[in-house]
Amino acid sequence: METNLENIVSGIKNDGYFIIKNYYSIEQCNDILNDIQNIPHHQKYKAEGKDIRIHTFEQFSSGAKKFLNDETLLSIGNNVLGHKVDNIKKRCQLGLLKYQHGEECSGGGWHVDNHNPQFKALLYLTNVNLNNGPFAIISPPLTSKDYNAISLEKNTRFSDKIEEDYKNNIHYLTGNMGDVIVVNTQNIHRGTIIKEGERISLTNYYYDN
Repeated sequence: METNLENIVSGIKNDGYFIIKNYYSIEQCNDILNDIQNIPHHQKYKAEGKDIRIHTFEQFSSGAKKFLNDETLLSIGNNVLGHKVDNIKKRCQLGLLKYQHGEECSGGGWHVDNHNPQFKALLYLTNVNLNNGPFAIISPPLTSKDYNAISLEKNTRFSDKIEEDYKNNIHYLTGNMGDVIVVNTQNIHRGTIIKEGERISLTNYYYDN
């Protein structure tokens, strides 16, 4: 589909994120979902938020590989970071988040992926409402330099107190199957706790180091 690169890049710089609606068709998403059955069991692991992840799903899905190498997304990343995204390390991760009664499950707590600007693209493969564990971000953008962190490691973590301090600035990025979220993960964000149903998504990670 046609996208306005200037508007998207401006949105990311001003708000920390941009949602591209209907970027993938339902048919394309279903093709990717069908590839999940091709994953060897040993490739799956439970993350800190108890969601199931497959780190390099592009090895098992041609649709995921296409998403990882999408020229429009790479161009957005180039403009956000100021250098060529496709010259650095990248991977496409499948995330499976399913509600289980009595067991808190999310994509992890509040964090940043890097202290410096870092680009990420996320494709919803299921419809995601406020109860399905949507991606959340604090906007206007807040970085690890703006708030006291639990640790100062590369993957900086923050306490849940941040929700009280910035309760009016939390944006819950709900969407439909086929919507893509492009985001600067230097800004504080998280996958929220799932309350019902499931959330399946692809996430492109682009690494400077």
